[in-house]
Amino acid sequence: MKNAIALGLMLLSVSVFAASKFDKPGFETFIVQGRLWVFQEGSKDLEEYKQHGEPAKIVTEIGVGPEGMTVRSADKEAIKAYLSMNKSE
Repeated sequence: MKNAIALGLMLLSVSVFAASKFDKPGFETFIVQGRLWVFQEGSKDLEEYKQHGEPAKIVTEIGVGPEGMTVRSADKEAIKAYLSMNKSE
């Protein structure tokens, strides 16, 4: 059990590093199983995700993210704001 937890934490830290190229001002991103998770910095959803993993409520937008990635979040408005920021660059 301890090994599984350690492996999970290690994979999460690798995901955080790998997602950094998708971070935008005001957002924090993570790549998990090829999907981009998007959270607004400082949000309750972000803190819950860091503490517990996948939230109970998940919004999924298939193929709309950078490089055609599926984007997930606990909040549809966070996805909408993140994607709007991508278009303006």
